[in-house]
Amino acid sequence: MKHSTWGLLGSTLVLVLCLLGFAGRAEAHPISSLDFTSGAVNMDGRYGRVLDRLFGQDGSLTMGSFQSMSDIVDPVSRGHKSFSLFTSGMTGAAAPWATINGSSITVDLSSLFFGWTRQGEVRAWNIGTKVTGLFNPQTLEFSLAWDHLFGEGDGKLSGPATFFVQGKINYGDVAAVPVVTTTLLFGTGLGALLWVWRRKAATQPWGQPVLSA
Repeated sequence: MKHSTWGLLGSTLVLVLCLLGFAGRAEAHPISSLDFTSGAVNMDGRYGRVLDRLFGQDGSLTMGSFQSMSDIVDPVSRGHKSFSLFTSGMTGAAAPWATINGSSITVDLSSLFFGWTRQGEVRAWNIGTKVTGLFNPQTLEFSLAWDHLFGEGDGKLSGPATFFVQGKINYGDVAAVPVVTTTLLFGTGLGALLWVWRRKAATQPWGQPVLSA
């Protein structure tokens, strides 16, 4: 009984430690969205001011899915055109995603586009890339900056541009609570086993077997 009790206690302790390890890793929650609080665009050309106005708004970039022309930020109207930001897989790029490593954040913005619509006519330019920026784990704030060079085929957007965005990350809902709850339950079970073992140890000499009816 002595060996079986210690074996049971050891197995339970190992299981609890494993669950605690999983609970610690559960802190790496998936990022649901990047919520913009400010931004700017430095670009010469016809659409430089419009881009700067779009990036200067509050907005939200969803991770793992594409967004239409009115989902990221509010469109800006100028004349008969409506200008907006959107994400799309039209060039084969995946939906935006983000990962965090300490005080840095990497975001794939390869599917980010700037475009305008006018009475059914649509024009769009890809403005994103894969970006690594700064991240504050305490405040969840991030900042990203990247350069994009538009070629001759981009018409009015020909030339270099610098983009800047900052804001906060938004974590999605994850099943972190059940992991912690399970760990607590197993911890409680371990405490109960220890209590039973101490009661038996107090009433039964170590050298004698425990007889059952």
